[in-house]
Amino acid sequence: MGQSLQPAGERSGGRQLSELAREGSELERGLQAVVDSFYRYAEDAEGLKQLDLAAFQTLLSNELSHQLTNTECKEAAVDLFNKVDADSDQKISFDEYWDLVAEICRVIRHRDYNE
Repeated sequence: MGQSLQPAGERSGGRQLSELAREGSELERGLQAVVDSFYRYAEDAEGLKQLDLAAFQTLLSNELSHQLTNTECKEAAVDLFNKVDADSDQKISFDEYWDLVAEICRVIRHRDYNE
């Protein structure tokens, strides 16, 4: 008793990200891809890992153009940015991004699995 589940990164033994990304199941690689996609685009002037509007629109265009419509439309991107930016600080944090990913997964579930 007393065993708990921990993300592998907390006990990875110093392995590089690329090593971890090649290992594991399809789901594990997918989760790594979700996290990687945020950090590929996230950074602001203070070095914080957040998405500003321009980075968010680039992420939408490059990474989500098959799941979302109008990813090239600036007005649509601004509208979605404002919806995702829950604390209205004009930045998308990882947690806010994760909420968007969860919503996209719900839409996929309804669309593809009729639930």
